[in-house]
Amino acid sequence: MRFHFLGTSAGSPTVERNVTSLALAFEQRGDWYMFDCGDGTQQRILRTSLALPKLSKIFITHMHGDHCYGLPGILTSRGMMCGPDRPLHIYGPKGITEFVNTILRLSYTRVRYPLIFHEFSSADELYSDEHETMKCVKLSHDVPSFAYVLTEADRPGVFDVAKAKKEKIPHGPLFGQLSRGMAITLEDGRSFKGEDFVGESRKGRKIIICGDNESPSLLLDDMKSADVMVHEATHTEEVKENLTWSSKHSTAKDVATQATKGGLPNLILTHFSARFAIKDIPGLLTMKVLEEEASSSFAGNLFLARDYDIYHLNRKSELCLEERRNWKKRV
Repeated sequence: MRFHFLGTSAGSPTVERNVTSLALAFEQRGDWYMFDCGDGTQQRILRTSLALPKLSKIFITHMHGDHCYGLPGILTSRGMMCGPDRPLHIYGPKGITEFVNTILRLSYTRVRYPLIFHEFSSADELYSDEHETMKCVKLSHDVPSFAYVLTEADRPGVFDVAKAKKEKIPHGPLFGQLSRGMAITLEDGRSFKGEDFVGESRKGRKIIICGDNESPSLLLDDMKSADVMVHEATHTEEVKENLTWSSKHSTAKDVATQATKGGLPNLILTHFSARFAIKDIPGLLTMKVLEEEASSSFAGNLFLARDYDIYHLNRKSELCLEERRNWKKRV
């Protein structure tokens, strides 16, 4: 699966970063999901390989504007491309249905595809299908905020082609039946069970994608079995201590410390305060400060996301940065 970061800024955009949005795309599947949708997200999508008609689910972590103000534009643009055969599911905390329907009504917008809402107000399993199980975990913020935990279904074991050939089983549909665990009988009367030709099932991947959260420890239980977590790191310890107001956000050290306790192998930080610049400018705070604070407390693979970054989590649960563009070319 691939993580496409469409926006990595907290609260408001900067020259280098747009507000929060993340796309999740899957191998050998045509659809993709979106997690949060800050204003301007559809402009970001235009500069990627993602296609709006293939967007099948949107997950909103909480109702702050930098996480949901881009929804009306996305839904309207998708409406110019999709008809009744392209439904869109929207998951989010209580209020998401009223928010979307009110804007569509007041702007006289009618989408031609079904909009299916799924609201919740507490931790719950949201759905389970042949692809994955999705649940939400309640976080700590100044409005109801949630993390989404996606656990992929286990995959069938590898089919032993050599063994099938050794038994002189004809190549073709019979191979497919055996690989699916079915029993077959050949014309010569010999019978075989699929389980004898398929290895152990392969464990599905597990990912955590978080909304705003001042207590990363709330995710410890899920971290222990997760392959990667995407979590906000709005501040450093020093910045948060010197704020004149109470911030219900995490520091890079907060997240890194809890991720180490949870044995998390891969951590991607995002949702950075606008005060942190990418480019080194004398007198300004930079992303390097956040990275140094997190890396001093985290033993796994650490990444700080930038807009348009693409990260790949392979079937072996190995995460790598697959693509990074020069931000100057995008403004």
